[in-house]
Amino acid sequence: MDEGVLLRIYMAESALINKEPGYKYLVGFFLRKGFPGCTVVSGMAGFGHEHLLKTVDVFQLSLDLPVVIDVVGTRERIMAVLPEVEAMIVHGLVTLQDVQMTRKVPEER
Repeated sequence: MDEGVLLRIYMAESALINKEPGYKYLVGFFLRKGFPGCTVVSGMAGFGHEHLLKTVDVFQLSLDLPVVIDVVGTRERIMAVLPEVEAMIVHGLVTLQDVQMTRKVPEER
């Protein structure tokens, strides 16, 4: 196992970065930066700083659900992009967490 850092970003699916959905922009950003992977998870319910509940409940249908973007890398790689990421996030939360990681790739035949 190797030492790594999980960069996790919480934001609304309606958040924009450079006039593009923020989560899509961030996936492209991490791809261009050469990270081995980036995952976006859509939330079923949540609330943010404004304390308004967003949910997929059919009686309170919201079109602005929470999304979580996860990227794992070495501390050096994550810290190198962190200032750019923080500058892009206008409304949201950026967190870092130390993790143990191992990369599994299919064996070549």
